[in-house]
Amino acid sequence: MKSMPRALVIAALAISLICVAAVARELRSRDARNAIAQALGLEKPDGVRIKSISAPAGSDTVAEATIEAAFHMTEKDGKWTAVEFRTGDRRWESIELIQTAVRKEKTLRTTADLRTIATALEAFKRERGHYVASNNCSVLIDQLAPRYLPSIVRIDAWSREFDYKGTESEYSLASQGPDGKPDTGDEIVIRNGQLVKGTAE
Repeated sequence: MKSMPRALVIAALAISLICVAAVARELRSRDARNAIAQALGLEKPDGVRIKSISAPAGSDTVAEATIEAAFHMTEKDGKWTAVEFRTGDRRWESIELIQTAVRKEKTLRTTADLRTIATALEAFKRERGHYVASNNCSVLIDQLAPRYLPSIVRIDAWSREFDYKGTESEYSLASQGPDGKPDTGDEIVIRNGQLVKGTAE
């Protein structure tokens, strides 16, 4: 009989330790400011203002922040454009170079996602003897997931749904690229398992 209360005390202690550990993992405003400043290469976090911190979901938390920055503007043909920026007293950074790097990363990520879907589609064909016949990407993904495609991927890195046109014998799977328009040269297209437009990783 005496062991029961002791077990309850141990269980209560374990629960309180779990709660303390959960609180310890909670992101504080000061820690968020320091982490953001470090990521941006700022010597001090003074230029970072935290607006809000979301409730943690697993090991991820979203911190909304404002950052003080200076922008170098240039005027051409009556139109002003931001060409460089800096935070604090750091050197000026080219906005065009950053946009180019982000565009390249999004292109590589989108190409990888298309390859993943194409691999799942080839596995579907090997097992069933034909491709998914549809002109709708949602129908395609619904046919592939979860057996052939463990994680659902429907949109490209620019938040637009992939284009899919398929018959039982062939298919075309595409992203319209950064501008979202067809036939402008920045599309990424896989046909029957082969990358026919876009840059290989």
